[in-house]
Amino acid sequence: MNLEILRRFYDFGKFGKNSKTKKIARIKLSETQKIVATLVDNEKLDIGIWLNTPKYAGFTTRGLRFYLFDRIWGEFKKLVEKVDNQVKKLE
Repeated sequence: MNLEILRRFYDFGKFGKNSKTKKIARIKLSETQKIVATLVDNEKLDIGIWLNTPKYAGFTTRGLRFYLFDRIWGEFKKLVEKVDNQVKKLE
């Protein structure tokens, strides 16, 4: 397996002391969960699940990190477009 992919999953949600983060958007999934998109150091986009319960508040280990300067982000947008087209056919 590609070590870079493993590193990206391991790094998800771990911001360094000097990292600048900016929350871009949120989607409410339930009373305790949200999908949160965060821009990190103007070079990475984290899309993760935020959990807010009486025992825990913070990101879960579920999520994705995109490095905005590689080709993966564009490919991901194409993937979402394909999924959207399939969902429209089901309606």
